[in-house]
Amino acid sequence: MRPIAIAALLAALLAAASAPGSVSARQAQPSEQAHWPAGPAKQWPPNNSMPRHHVAMAWGVPAPYTGTSNPLARTSATVRRGAKIYAANCVSCHGPSGQGHGKKGRDLSPPPGNLAWLSQMPMPRRDPFMYWTVAEGGAAFGTAMPAFKETLSVEDIWAVVAYVQARLPAKPKGR
Repeated sequence: MRPIAIAALLAALLAAASAPGSVSARQAQPSEQAHWPAGPAKQWPPNNSMPRHHVAMAWGVPAPYTGTSNPLARTSATVRRGAKIYAANCVSCHGPSGQGHGKKGRDLSPPPGNLAWLSQMPMPRRDPFMYWTVAEGGAAFGTAMPAFKETLSVEDIWAVVAYVQARLPAKPKGR
């Protein structure tokens, strides 16, 4: 298919998904795995490559996450709140520096994503991408990342996003 035809098909699917009485936006999205060049996530190189990122860069972030941005004030209080939530829910896999080297993450395949790299990356869809990642987890991508949309509030997820963007990679203590 030509790129223009693919874009038109995706636009039609997204428009149909947002119409009243239509199937959910998630059902209307093409399968992320169908677009992966290497097949299931276990076949990706073990170098913290993030299949979700590749999908988002090529096909965008799915509705209802498209166009979202962090509504929380970028204050030290928001970042401290995010740090507490990160410590309770994320550090065991992603590690204190966000590089995916947490104790529980060492044996995961594929390994946890490198959040330090992601936090430094200039990406126009970074807020919606990060919120989508935390909310939906990694089941669709064959990763062990749990979905937090049922266990964390919207504000807690945004606080974690603010923390990751503001403080990762973490600076070693003593510097």
